Amino acid sequence: MASGRGLEGASKSLSWAEERTKALDDIKKLEPADRLGLYACLIRMNSALFESVRGWDTWLRNPSFIDTFTEEELKDIFKQFKDVCLRFLEEDVKWTGKKEKSMPMASKTAKLERSESERRYA
Repeated sequence: MASGRGLEGASKSLSWAEERTKALDDIKKLEPADRLGLYACLIRMNSALFESVRGWDTWLRNPSFIDTFTEEELKDIFKQFKDVCLRFLEEDVKWTGKKEKSMPMASKTAKLERSESERRYA
């Protein structure tokens, strides 16, 4: 928020782009000092990603969305998103694979306990 106040003190709500810009700025400033701080920052970054991906998912599922971009813009978005997606999924496989190998029973149990709505789909 430009005024530096929290949302509860704001007289004007932020646009989606302003919210994402604020999240981006906040994440750039993260400097965890210890293990707990690292964990809290990972949660914050994951939440920011989730909110952004959820917003894009909603937008992309709207059939009129395609009319708001040229083919060249869609190609550019595709290329950039593909790069981000590949990088993120590489890290996902790396770290979840490492944890699954070190805790095989826990990961199998957790996978079975996940509800249908929590499962990841490609």
